[in-house]
Amino acid sequence: MLGAKRSPVEVLNLSRLRMKSVNSLLVKKFFTLAEILKSLIAVALIALCLLASNWQWDKGAVATERNAIIKTNLTKTPLESLSGITDPISHQWLRVSITGHFISNKQTLVRNRYFQGVYGFEVLQLLQTSDGNIWINRGWVKAGDTAETAPVIPLIDTSESRILGRIRSEDLSRQLQGSFFALPQKNSAAIASASQYKESDFNFYLDLLDSENPKNAPLTPIELPDLSNGPHYAYAIQWLAFATLILLGRALLFRETQRLPLV
Repeated sequence: MLGAKRSPVEVLNLSRLRMKSVNSLLVKKFFTLAEILKSLIAVALIALCLLASNWQWDKGAVATERNAIIKTNLTKTPLESLSGITDPISHQWLRVSITGHFISNKQTLVRNRYFQGVYGFEVLQLLQTSDGNIWINRGWVKAGDTAETAPVIPLIDTSESRILGRIRSEDLSRQLQGSFFALPQKNSAAIASASQYKESDFNFYLDLLDSENPKNAPLTPIELPDLSNGPHYAYAIQWLAFATLILLGRALLFRETQRLPLV
């Protein structure tokens, strides 16, 4: 009978039927080819965001650990010997006061070095000590006017003297970005491999800070590194936010499609 009032049981059953119909419709819509492709794209983008976030977090952790080592070592009393330093990573930036003499014919240049925005080279000189030979970074010199012009490098005094240096390890800082020994001093056109310069008895080198012999003073001051952790942690959180936005966007996009009639 038209207009007859339904009983509560009938209303409940009708509501259940409608819910089943709506759910069935949503499931059918969600598993259409187009929706599956959209979901796969969203999952792939989320995975990339998570990988990028993890990568940035790891970089931040490495920077934090490196800075902790440097801050601790900068406050320590200088060592008086190179012997016993088997782990250059933990001794990074620690000062060392040693006596020895430079070997005049053992010099090489490291290319692509900048000082106050000017292109040039870092000068490496081999120092002979009672503990063994070690490369010393004397500082920076300006490049020649042309590619064929060798830079002007002050002569080194080979008499014995005491120097103050800082331990540096490529394994930690990667300051030189590539081959440590890049250019032989006598031939600036050739690239020398590290295997040609294995005279050092140590797997680290020293930045020259001071010398009791004024002739062997640092060519330029060796600057301390930036001890900030950088933006890595912020970037990691940012990538997580992107992943969340992609997930939310996929849900909103599907919500819009459910308003359309099923084809």
